[in-house]
Amino acid sequence: MFSKLDKVEGLLKEVSDLEIVPRFRNLKKGDISFKDGGETVTVADIETEKRLSKLIIDLFPGSYVIGEESFALEPDLLRTINPDHMTWIIDPVDGTNNFAKGVSVFKCMLALVYQGETVAGWIYDPIDQTTLQARAGEGAYLDNKRLSISIPTECKSPECIGTLHTSKDGHSEVVSRIEKNRSKLNVVKTLRCAGADYERLATSKTQFSLYTRLMPWDHLPGVLIHNESGGYSACLDKELYKLDSYTKSGLLLAPNKKIWAEINSVLFSEI
Repeated sequence: MFSKLDKVEGLLKEVSDLEIVPRFRNLKKGDISFKDGGETVTVADIETEKRLSKLIIDLFPGSYVIGEESFALEPDLLRTINPDHMTWIIDPVDGTNNFAKGVSVFKCMLALVYQGETVAGWIYDPIDQTTLQARAGEGAYLDNKRLSISIPTECKSPECIGTLHTSKDGHSEVVSRIEKNRSKLNVVKTLRCAGADYERLATSKTQFSLYTRLMPWDHLPGVLIHNESGGYSACLDKELYKLDSYTKSGLLLAPNKKIWAEINSVLFSEI
């Protein structure tokens, strides 16, 4: 069933070269629009998702594919998944606002879920042509280099820096606590691209991240890559992040379970 996974990286490169790269800093009038919730979407998002979906189904017949843009049109898609089907989750252009503004921090992301578990994940950089990828139980790689994250001594040590991502749609009490306590940790700016922030985590450029918006296309690939790099992650209710975790209040990633608990305590001990 999974024998053709080695071909997926080539699909991401092919589609990115055709649909994303030629449009970067070359968007025309009418190529940018907005979804119902106000999020930016470009023609590159739409056409990348269409082409990649077709190529995946051709390579893996019988697969079920859900992309961020198809979900925007059919919000019930995530509730119709058959766990016995290979399900592919696509974020065609992660960091669309950056892409639309001509900022070269964006990714093309893909995850494979089967029987409720994330089997494989890819984060592809169309500009640098680099690939972060992982398969469950087989480690994580940046191109051909196996990744192993560094472990700081504690969450407040100088070598432990990270990002806190709050959303206007997030649980109000959780967001309030994060904003109140963020100064107690060594927080740096986000890259406004989940895939790029996950790359920083997996390559030990940052050590922790907390998210309050948990849509699967933003997190499934990155969570698997982070875990396979040696990190620890869980939702704020201490359950592992999965395809159906998008209704939860937050997701925290850290180098290990000890530092996860320390960060959680710093931010939420009074809840």
